[in-house]
Amino acid sequence: MTCKIGEKIRLLRTQNKMTQEQLADRLGISYQSVSRWENGITYPDIEFLPAIAKHFAVSLDYLLGQDDAEKLKQIKNKIRSIGDMTENDEAELIDLIRICRREQDDGKFFESICYSLRYSPLHRNPAVLDELRKSKEIFFETCSDASIRSGALKYYACLEEDLHIDALLARHATDTPTSKDYLLKERYLFRDEFDRFDIARQRYLHKQISYLIDGDMELWRDTSKLLTHEQALFIYETRIAWIHTLCQEAPTKDCPITCGNEPDVFVNQRIFLGLRLASTYVHIGEKEKAYAVIGDVVALMEKLMAMPDGAELHSDSPALNTLKVIAKYEENCMEMGRGKSLFYTIENGDFEEIDVFAPKWELELLATAEYGIWNWLKPIRKEERFVEFMQRIEKLL
Repeated sequence: MTCKIGEKIRLLRTQNKMTQEQLADRLGISYQSVSRWENGITYPDIEFLPAIAKHFAVSLDYLLGQDDAEKLKQIKNKIRSIGDMTENDEAELIDLIRICRREQDDGKFFESICYSLRYSPLHRNPAVLDELRKSKEIFFETCSDASIRSGALKYYACLEEDLHIDALLARHATDTPTSKDYLLKERYLFRDEFDRFDIARQRYLHKQISYLIDGDMELWRDTSKLLTHEQALFIYETRIAWIHTLCQEAPTKDCPITCGNEPDVFVNQRIFLGLRLASTYVHIGEKEKAYAVIGDVVALMEKLMAMPDGAELHSDSPALNTLKVIAKYEENCMEMGRGKSLFYTIENGDFEEIDVFAPKWELELLATAEYGIWNWLKPIRKEERFVEFMQRIEKLL
């Protein structure tokens, strides 16, 4: 690969309206040296690279030819591979944590590392945790995104050693009553701004209900930990019943999840719970019930994906009767291809993302995943009816 560092220096110099002489003076060299770099006759000595990068506020990777988009892609791919790392990869993981600490990426790298590390044997490695602890300090000082901070805290709390966990929780844990929506609804009520109060109240209520419905995700990821099929059946049937009761609807034999209704503000929860309930039905030998659930959920996916960009989702629940959720088309949803992102509409005209639906993600879990509850689908994965449902989901891609 041809090194284009001279072209990068020329571009940066001209963008900053500098002459070769001015750059040379700044670096303490002759302008002929700069000219030779830019014409590809020679390359800068390695000792000059940090000074050039610092002067133009770019990274060394950029100077050496790796653009930011490619660099971010490589970092993300390495983070996704953390779950496959073993104790022999300690040095590689520590280097990755250090790279991500330098790049930061608004805290997303730290959150992703904490998430992925939980699935690697290295998650209790003292050297790795010590390096991650250094990144944690910078993360909580610089990251202002509440959702990223919350996710990172949840994942990091799983990793931190007993010696440090009390200090972590004392410093960073927050009570639900201090959430943004709770504080806003209290503010609007105090100011007699009842329309704004009701919107904030319903948004807060919807978040709390969604959190209860989604439950402990780790239970269905690894059934060897806690979740038996009896517990799974109780959990998913009960939580689906919560939605039905809240929305004042009654399930039917053919529509046990949607009750025949159009996509609503609980569309992702219905899909989430429905597919896991279907897996449980297969595991206990209730194959017809499983197919009825899968059919209803796949039809719901199709309706959601067919909705026009900006379509509104509502709820029949009296408790959420003015809540409005917007469904927007996303080409690279969760890096899983085509999908729909769901947003609250905020009082000032902005949007707050609350959920993402990506058909490719669901397809891969149903068709190929061999862990946790998804392993329970093995008996029907080659059956014609199941294959037809997978083909319908594939068309949504």
